Order: sequence, then structure tokens, then C-alpha cells
Amino acid sequence: MVATAFGPFPDEVVVDFDALTAQGLFLIHGPTGAGKTSLLDAICFALFADVPGLRDRRGIVSDHAAPTATPSIELEFTSGTRRFRLHRSPQHARPKKRGVGTVDAPATVTLSELRGVEWAVVSTRNDETAEVLHDVIGMGKEQFAKVAMLPQGEFAAFLTAKDEDRRALLEKLFDISRFADIEAWLVEQRRESEAAVGALRAGIDTDLARLGDVLAASGVSSGSPPVDTAGGPHAGTSTNAPAPDRPAADELAVDPASPEGIRAHLESVGADLDQHLSQMMVALDAAIAVEGATAERAEQARAVTALRQRATTARRTLADLDASAEELIADRARLDAGQRAVSLRGHLATIQREEVTLQGARQALDVAMDSVSRLVDIFSAATDGAIGSPSHPEEAGTLFGRPQDALAAMHGHDDALREAGRLSESRLHRERRTEELIALIEKATRVLGRADADRASAALAVTSAEAMVGDSADAVASREGATVLAAAARDRHELARRTVDDAIKLDALRRAAAETRTAAQDARDHEQDLLARRLSQMAAELAEGLLDDEPCPVCGSDDHPEPTTSRDRVSGAELDEARRVHAALVQAHQDADARATAAQARLEHALQVLDVASVQEIALTSLAEAAETAQRDLALISDRAARLQASQQSLDSARARLARVDESVVAAERDLAQARTISGQERSADCHEATALADLLKSHESCPCAPGSPPSTGRTLTLSADDVAMVREITATHSQVIRLVEAWRNASHDHEVAETRLHDVRADAQSAAHEAGFDSIDGVTHALMMPNELDRLRDRIQGHDRARAAAQSVLDDPEVLAAEAAEEPDVHEATADAARARAAVLTAQAAQTEAATARKSFVTVRTSLLKGLDAAGPALVRHHRIKDLADAFTGGGVNNTLRMRLTSYVLASRLDKVARLANERLRIMGDGRYTLEHSDRLAARGARSGLGLRVLDQWTGVSRETSTLSGGEAFMASLALALGLADAVREESGGFDLGTLFVDEGFGTLDDESLEQVISVLDSLREGGRAVGVVSHVGELRSRITSQLLVRKTASGSTVSISGPGVESAA
Repeated sequence: MVATAFGPFPDEVVVDFDALTAQGLFLIHGPTGAGKTSLLDAICFALFADVPGLRDRRGIVSDHAAPTATPSIELEFTSGTRRFRLHRSPQHARPKKRGVGTVDAPATVTLSELRGVEWAVVSTRNDETAEVLHDVIGMGKEQFAKVAMLPQGEFAAFLTAKDEDRRALLEKLFDISRFADIEAWLVEQRRESEAAVGALRAGIDTDLARLGDVLAASGVSSGSPPVDTAGGPHAGTSTNAPAPDRPAADELAVDPASPEGIRAHLESVGADLDQHLSQMMVALDAAIAVEGATAERAEQARAVTALRQRATTARRTLADLDASAEELIADRARLDAGQRAVSLRGHLATIQREEVTLQGARQALDVAMDSVSRLVDIFSAATDGAIGSPSHPEEAGTLFGRPQDALAAMHGHDDALREAGRLSESRLHRERRTEELIALIEKATRVLGRADADRASAALAVTSAEAMVGDSADAVASREGATVLAAAARDRHELARRTVDDAIKLDALRRAAAETRTAAQDARDHEQDLLARRLSQMAAELAEGLLDDEPCPVCGSDDHPEPTTSRDRVSGAELDEARRVHAALVQAHQDADARATAAQARLEHALQVLDVASVQEIALTSLAEAAETAQRDLALISDRAARLQASQQSLDSARARLARVDESVVAAERDLAQARTISGQERSADCHEATALADLLKSHESCPCAPGSPPSTGRTLTLSADDVAMVREITATHSQVIRLVEAWRNASHDHEVAETRLHDVRADAQSAAHEAGFDSIDGVTHALMMPNELDRLRDRIQGHDRARAAAQSVLDDPEVLAAEAAEEPDVHEATADAARARAAVLTAQAAQTEAATARKSFVTVRTSLLKGLDAAGPALVRHHRIKDLADAFTGGGVNNTLRMRLTSYVLASRLDKVARLANERLRIMGDGRYTLEHSDRLAARGARSGLGLRVLDQWTGVSRETSTLSGGEAFMASLALALGLADAVREESGGFDLGTLFVDEGFGTLDDESLEQVISVLDSLREGGRAVGVVSHVGELRSRITSQLLVRKTASGSTVSISGPGVESAA
């Protein structure tokens, strides 16, 4: 085990238990508080991630260790034929890597298993590791702490504890969950049964109370249900509460006679309720008949009164209508004129629409004339007032005459203006081409001027690039050889390094082969010994198969007077296991020897390749320097070779540049000749187009759009340098004048058409008005009304006529005439009679409904009560059966005289076995005087029993309490009990062998003779193959136990050291 920064140990502590347990018995000693028990805590923490007992695992990190130290436990242990290594680190605080303060480092675990000669990681997860360890060890932390680490203080308390306290420890060590589940299930069934019986009783009590409420509400008198005055209601038929000292379930005692009485009482009550309901129904029918007669008389009185009121209202209506007769005549005349004017609404709309059209045409004409007038002003300003400004827009006609003639004259100049525009644009484009030719000539002249210098520079670049390409090509040719030399130097150095390592490994392989050979020889000797013992025991094995009155398979006799026996029997399984171990070790030796032979062959081959006689002659430093030199030479050559592609690209670029210089000279000479030829042609064409343009502009002076027209104004045009802008301006003015004159012409035409249509529409409307009876169109306009106004006037007249007809029809109605002739009835008295009759009906209905509700409620209560009575009997029988079982299994009840729980009974059997196993050791330690006995005597004051322990004094024959033992006797008894308990738990957990036990303290109470006897018992454990570690500060033990682990404490923490035959170490 290796512990770091754990408990009182600040540094790394190494404990070799293989060396410490070589003698079988070893001592862990040191002053109080040094950390003896902390070593056991470290083992327990490594296995279970926790410490035993009440100690807090948060305190296991050493306070003496440096802040940067990582607490950890590494434990190697063997279980059966498997060997494991467990490395566990608890959660702890460590300094931050950046800044100040600390952070929490999580807990980690690594479980490895030795497989062959290598460690294989099994798990790095806490939960998975716990499962694997439980399967390997076969017990949990509590069991391990009690079985492998025997805490004498706790077992001394266990020896004298009460039954329930002893039970708490045994439950942790033995699995009794199945029996505990049975106890819990029975307790839960008892609780549910009590609840079910209580619910039945409560239901019956509630139903009886409800029955009383139903009878009280219905007013039917009936006798009370029969009850049992001796013990409460039979089957729960009384509302009296149960006695305080008896559970509700016991109060529900069924009496066979009482339920029948309740059923008879229910039948009587049902008959009374049926009779009462019939009486209420008869009274309701009589009240309904009286109500019908009074209601009919009241209705007749209200009808006569209503008819008389209708006649009075009709006469008042006729008088009001006659008062508004003159106003109605005027309304009828307005309605007639309005209806005739409706048919002329379309003519009026047409007139209004044409007036709007004429107004729009007049406005458009004014706008067109105004635009023409502004044009005249512009022309007048252009000719210095020679034309004169018109005083009215209509006077613009003096300039253009008829718009149609002016448009024809202007359109005659359209083609000439388009040609003038084309010629001016052509001259503009020619001027731009001339400028481009001049620039081309200048560029070609510059190219030809610097052609010689560019050609010389390009030729020099080609020469330099060719030299660089030659150098890179030489490097490429030599790179392959340099690569081979560097690889050879590197391989030779690597081979030398591996050869040195192989020489070191060869020694280890030879030692491993020797060790496996020795182990194989030991295993063969062990196998031969077992075989010889097996053969010597064949007679005893045959004797075991002999049966009385059966012949012996050897001699044939039926009489077997003294069959041979053997105490130390060698079984066939043991012999097979020894053979298997021997074969495995032989195979391991052969494998180790083969590995050593192969390593020797590799070493000899490497020495031959390196051309040295031994490993000592290998100069690793010189070989490494040679490999580095070759690698540097290769890097330089590779760098020069890598520039080959770049040098070739530079050469290609230089040659292309020289070719481009030659091509540019040829192109410049060609462009110069072409530009000079084209420039002469362009100048000749420009002179011709300038003359034609001047002629076209001269001819346009006769157009009406030209300022100074007619030609008598004497305006003369000359060709200017900016002829393109001038031609564009003349063309724009020409187009604008055409658009204005066209708008003037169109507006004049639209105005004339609108005036003609308006005159025609007015004539048609006047004719239609005369036909409809109107004198003029204005009369139609005055009579015309909106549709909603016309509808209101029509509705008013029709409403007047309908009201007069309705009033007159009321006065002519025979029923109204008859009502006026009859005597006026007393409506108030008739209504009061009907109300009194209605109240009587409601009272009768309420009584009948109350009787029906009582009958329905009674049926519901009776059904529920009878159901409860039927269920009470079986429920009580089941409850008593379950209650008796549950009480007995939980240590109570009249049937469990020992007051022993089921789990206690199971644990009692385990405790009895523990006592038997403990007595085997106690008999030796105590000279056979004392024997531990399991006791099931009743505990005082009703406490649970069954887990008692007593000690039998064989010298006196008296059985007494364990608390009467002396200190030394109590220690021996508790130690024996602890060892017995360990054996019992080991068998319970599947027979897992514990190779090492620890006994913690308690030896100071023994005298020399008793101490010698205890040590002899511990030695007997060693003979069974187990090692025993004694934790004690008793000085006498140091002389008796030679293998010792000493724990020393200082102000800076504790340390350990191991001493013994052939062992000496310190940590």
C-alpha cells in the first residue's frame, strides 16, 4: 500500500504487507494518536471510498501536507487467483493554476488487474469500480470493517449489549431483507385491514344517522332500530362511539339477530313513507282542480277589460287623425310632383354632365391660347420687338394664321432638321475620332523611342534566370544521394539506441526465466508430494465407500472390523489444481525463456550490423552527431532544389517579357501608319459635311417656328464652332412650337363640340318636362326630392291611412261591441282568487316533493346500510386473522410467547452459529472455562427478545450475564466473538477467504498467561493461511511478535517503518 497526504501522513508512506505478513503474525504499534488506525482507514478507503465507524471521510486529507500535494491511496491486493491494483484519490482542495485561491479537485479512482505480466485497466468510474470490488470481495464496507478489521471496543460493547442494539449490528452483517420485507408486508396488511373495518363501521354509523335525518325531515313517526345494549350496536347499527380503550375494529361485533331486526324496521319505515306519499299526491290533484277554475274566471275578466280599453284607444286615434287632414292634403300633392320628377332625373344629370364637359373644354382652350401667347412673346424678344406683343391670347393667330396651316408648314421642315441633326452629330463623332488618332500617334512614337532600352533589360533578365535554373538543377541531382546518407546515419543511430535498450531488457528477461523455472520446480515438487499422499490414502478412500453387509471390492469380505481412516485427506480436486498450477508455471517458464532467447538473437544481429564486439563499444553520441550533420546537409541541398520551380518560372517570365517588347515595336509601327492615313480622310469628310449643314440651317429660316418669320425680318444665320448645340436647340424649338399649335387646334375643336352637345341636351330635357306636366326645367328641379325623403313622405301618408283603417276595424269588431255592452268586471278580485289557488297548489307540490325525496333518500340509505351489514362479517374474520399473524411476526400477540420478531428469529440462528464458532477460540484462550450461549429468554418490561448472550462457567456450571466477566475475560470473549462473527460472515458472503485480519487494541487487559493463550489462537489463524495484524501499544507484544510496523508522530506529521526478520524499511 502507498498512501500520500493521507490522515496524519504528509508524505508518501509505503507499506509492503507481503514482507510484513511473511511470518503470519505482525504488530502495528506506536504512541497514541500517531496514526495506527489511520492505516486501517486507508485500506478501507481504498476499497470502499469511505472510512469505517463514525469518522468523517472529509478529514482524511492530511493537514500536514503541502497545498500542492495530491492525497491518494494505492493498494495492491490478491483475491483468489486474481491480483488487483486500486488507486483512489478523494475530493480535495488544490491551489488554482492561475490567480489565487483554491478549487475543488474531484474524486478519482482507477482499478487495474494483473493479466499475464501487464496491468490492464478494469474501470475508472466509481460506481462500476464498487460493483467489481463487491463481486471480488463479497461484502460491503460495514461487513469488511467488522470482519477484516476487528474493533475490540465495538465487540466488547456487542458482548454486553441489549437485544435491540445487538440486532442493529447483526442486520448490517447478515442479509435478512427477505424476512424484513415479510414483516413489513404483514404490518401493512394489518393497517389496511384495520382501515377497511373502520371504514365499514363509519359507513354503518353514517347510514343510521342519515336514516334518522330522513324520518325527521319527512314528518313520519317510526320506532328506533333495535340495538344491543350489552356491547354496543350489532354489526355497527348504533351511532354511539366505541369505548376509548378498544379499537374500532373490535366494536364491530356481528350479532346474527340484530341485522334481521334492522331489516324488519326498514320494511316498516318504507311502508309508512309510501302511504304518506300517496296522501300528498291526492291533495295535490285537488288543489290543481281549484286553481284551474279560478284562473279561468280571472282570465275572462282581464279579456273584457282589455276589449273595452281597445275601443277607447281607437276613438282617440280617429280624433287625432282628423285634426291633421289639411297637412295630409299638401303632402299628397308634394308626393305626386316628386314621383313625376323622378322620371326626369336622367335628363337633369345629362345637362349637368355636359355643362361640366363644356367648362373643362373652355379651360383647356384658355391654357392652349395662353401658351401660344407666351411663345409669341419669346419670338418678339428674339427679334427685338419686331413682331409686337399681342394684347389678348386670341391675337396669337396673327403670327401663325390658322393652326392647321401653321402645322402643315412646320411639318414640311421636319426632314431637313433631322438631316441637320445627323450631320452635326457626325461632325462631333469625327472630332472625337481625330483626337483618339492623335493620341495613338503620340503613344506609338513613345513606344518606338524606348524600344531599345526595354529589349536590353529583358535580355539581361533572361541570362540571370538561366543561371539560377542551372544551380537548382545541380541541387536536385545531388539530393537523392544526400537523402540516402541521412537515412543511413539516422537508422544506424536508432539501431544503436535500441541495442542498448535490448541489452538492459535481456537481463530482466533472463531473471524472469530463472524465477519461473524455480517456481515450476517448486510446483512440481508440490504435485509429487500431493500424489504420494494421495496414493497413501487410497485405502482410506476405499474404506469410506464400505457399507455394512456389503462385500469389500478388494478382499470380498462382508465384515469390516477396522476401516482405515485419514485425517489430512488429499482430494482429487487438490491434485488436479496442483497439476494445473505446475503446467501453467512450466508454460510461463517456456514463454519467458523463448522471449529471452529471441532478445539475445536480436542483440547479436544488431552488434553484427553495427560492427562492434559488445554493447560497451557503441558510441551513441558520435552516431547522433553524424546523423545530425547528414540531416543538415540534406536540408541545405533540399532548400536549393526547392528553388528550381521558382527559377524556371522566372526564366519563362523573362523570355515572355522579351517577346512582348518585340511585339510592341511591330504594333506601334503599324498603328502609326494607319493613324496618319485615317486622319487625312477624316479632315476631307468634315469639310463636306460642314457645307451641307450650313445649307440646311439657311433653308429652315422660312419655318414659322423660326424667330423673325416671315423672312422679311432680315435675320441671317452663320455656321459657328458649336454647331451641334445650336442644331439641337433649333430642333427642340421646332418640336415645342408644333406641340403648342397642335394643343391649340385640339382645344378649339373640343370647345365647339361641347357647346353643340349642351344645346342639344337642354332641348331634349325641356321637351320631356312639358310632357311630364312641368312648365320648365327649373320646375322639375324644384319638385325633385332625394329617394329617402320621398320614401319618408310616402310612408307617412300610408301610415295615416293604415292607422285610420285599424282604429275603425277595432270599433266594428263584434267582441268589442259586446264588451262595451256588458257590465264592467272586477279584475282585482278575480286575480286575487287565482293567486290564492296557485299558492295552495305550490304548497301541495312542495309537500308531495318532500315526501318523494324522503322516499328516494330512504331507498338509498337502506341499500347502503344493508350492503355494510353484509360486508362487516367477512371483513372482521379476515382482520382478526391478519392481525394475529402480524402481531406474532413482529414480536407481539398472545401466540408469540418469546416476543421474538421474525427477523430476530433468523438473526438468532446466525447468532447461535456465531457463538459456536466463537467457542472454538474461547475454549483455547480461557482454558475451556467459559462457553458463550445464545439466549432467547424474555426481556424485562415487554422489550423484544431473542438475541441474548450469556456465558456458561464450566467450572461452576452456572450460566450468567456477560457483564459479570472481568476485563481480561471480557477481552478474550469479545475477541473470540469477533473471530467467530468473521467466520460466519465469510460463510454467509459465499465463502470468500480473508487472507489478512486486523485486531485493534484490547490486549492491555490480559495477564501474561492469557496473553500467551490469545497469541496461540492468533497463531492458529496463521496456520489456516491467514495473516493477523495486531494493533496495540502494549510493550509485551513487541518481544513476542517479531514482524513489526512502527508509527511515529512528530509536529510535522507521522511516519512508518517496518522491521522484522530480513525486513528493514522506513517511509
